Amino acid sequence: MVTTSPPTTSPSTGGRLPLTPGRITALVIGVPICVALVANAGFSLLAPFAEGSYPVRYAAPAAARSLTMHSAGGQLTVKPTTGDRLTLSGTAHYSFIKSSVTEQTTGGDTTVTYHCVTLPSGNCGLDATAFIPAGLPVTASTDGGNASVSDISAPVTLSTGGGDLSADHIAKGPLSLSTDGGNVTASDITAPSFSASSGGGDIQASTVDSPAVTITTDGGNIQVTGVTTGKVSASTGGGDIYIAFATVPGNVHVTTSGGNITLVLPRGNTMYNVNSHTGGNNSDGLSTSTSSANVITATSGGGDITLRYA
Repeated sequence: MVTTSPPTTSPSTGGRLPLTPGRITALVIGVPICVALVANAGFSLLAPFAEGSYPVRYAAPAAARSLTMHSAGGQLTVKPTTGDRLTLSGTAHYSFIKSSVTEQTTGGDTTVTYHCVTLPSGNCGLDATAFIPAGLPVTASTDGGNASVSDISAPVTLSTGGGDLSADHIAKGPLSLSTDGGNVTASDITAPSFSASSGGGDIQASTVDSPAVTITTDGGNIQVTGVTTGKVSASTGGGDIYIAFATVPGNVHVTTSGGNITLVLPRGNTMYNVNSHTGGNNSDGLSTSTSSANVITATSGGGDITLRYA
């Protein structure tokens, strides 16, 4: 005879797992993250179908004597005008919620701001060109696009949160270019002072005739040619530095954490007071004197330093 035992069952829990402290923590952290990921994915899928644009036109009052322009994104261009009135034209782009442009002139200072609503995904930016009367100072910035300025005889400050910057034919006013990570290019600069900085991109400049030049990048290369200025300061977190002088410099200070340094100097009878610090130094044939007023200080954390005549 065959006998069977009754099946063994565990106590019923009503079909639900107990909320232990570990599970509660997982829910508190995981649910918001899952919701955010789903929402972001939804925005990304819908964004191309929810984009819009509209033209932007603005003419500043005749009393305007300076321009400050900021955009949450997009490409900015600054050009001269033969007229006596500051104007702005371009196209505004947005996703889901329409952006806005505000303009205000107080005491001759004109401010134009492009506002975007912060969303997980989407495209929002102002692609615009500002036309500037002669001598009118300009400060322009964008949070992420490229920006350029050309043929301006006035103080110019140009910055971007990560795009590239370019400047060409800038005179009379100080020129300042700053990007958090893009490249910087400049040419034909005769402003009283010229400064360029990047969070990690390369900086290139040619035909620079400013009394004071300051160039810094956190990691890119620096190349400057046709320099006819007396005072130059250049530094990079790890790239190479190449500077070619068209006239005798008075004070040069260059530093790189690990790249090579090359300074090309004009031929002549000028003596240089050279202070170099590196693992390798080549200044053979260069006329030097510790009492010279023409001072060159070059420091590299690991690369070579070369000082030579053109």
